[in-house]
Amino acid sequence: MQFDIDKNGQFSDIFLKLRKIILSFKDVREQKNPKQTAYYDKYSAICFLRGNEEKFTLAFAKGAILEKEYPVLQGEGKVVRHLYFYEVSDVDEVLVREIIQETMILNMESYELKKLRCNSVKL
Repeated sequence: MQFDIDKNGQFSDIFLKLRKIILSFKDVREQKNPKQTAYYDKYSAICFLRGNEEKFTLAFAKGAILEKEYPVLQGEGKVVRHLYFYEVSDVDEVLVREIIQETMILNMESYELKKLRCNSVKL
């Protein structure tokens, strides 16, 4: 599992710091997957952690929506954007908390909009 690799690997200090920040939010659950450690709230995915030989990656599930507000996010995929870390001192806890909070707000808004659409179809 990637969790075990990251917990004991080259970037373990970064992994443990980010994990502590993420799990400090109420109702966030952790899911250990073969290729990454994922974090979810009750609505949807929040973010994913994964290290490799060169850097440690924090990927945000709603990153593409947030990149205008947070231009430090990198990537060109349809949905996800990333922050990359090379040393534990690279972790800006205030920024990471802010982006997680915004992601959780977007998750809730998206869920509520879907609920409203379903209810309006039934009327």
